[in-house]
Amino acid sequence: MVEKKHSFIDFLNGIGENNALFEPIICRDNTESLIYRKSNKLWSTPHEYINTLISLAERIGSYFAFIDMHSFETEERTSLVSAAAEKKATADDMGFGFICYSQEEVDAVSDVADCVCIYGDAVSMSVPVIRMDGSVEDAISRGDSGWFAKSNAEHYLEIYSDKIRILGGLGVDFIQNSSPVKIYSAIEELGTKYRGKWACGSGGVITFKHYLEFISMLGAYSRIS
Repeated sequence: MVEKKHSFIDFLNGIGENNALFEPIICRDNTESLIYRKSNKLWSTPHEYINTLISLAERIGSYFAFIDMHSFETEERTSLVSAAAEKKATADDMGFGFICYSQEEVDAVSDVADCVCIYGDAVSMSVPVIRMDGSVEDAISRGDSGWFAKSNAEHYLEIYSDKIRILGGLGVDFIQNSSPVKIYSAIEELGTKYRGKWACGSGGVITFKHYLEFISMLGAYSRIS
């Protein structure tokens, strides 16, 4: 499992040719189905939320928990970071990525995060940055490690894969309206052609109505990982 965590960090740093998975926001129903538990308690406190994300990361084989700083109200975000720090102290096999929306939030997680997924213009000089919005050109000019594509992964990979890591980009519409066979084929093709340069992911949030298609994507990733 240690290899899984560091494999993603190496991917962001442009080291090696490991394929990666990046599906940072998975809806509650899909999460509960994947971890075989359903309860409001799973989401009730920062500590429970962190535990749930760790279980999810282990289940899908990413060994990276992505923590949304806006999953709790402002007054609870300090507790959220503290809960992640406590888990990190005892979970060497688990990476922690934080989804941040301001420089203040990026600074608050700097001692805990293994990477930061940033909306807006904030920066981090301590860990790899995945830019979640804006243009890929801007992400490259800032020196970001990766850029989150909502769709058209192959287009961005063809042009920019030697300059920045592309994450996601299969497209929610594509996943939700394709057969498992078509999903497997697309992921295997991209994973082979752009090995080590692309992180498999939808580029958005797949609804529970399309759980079959969602787990088809995860299954296809497991074949190229």
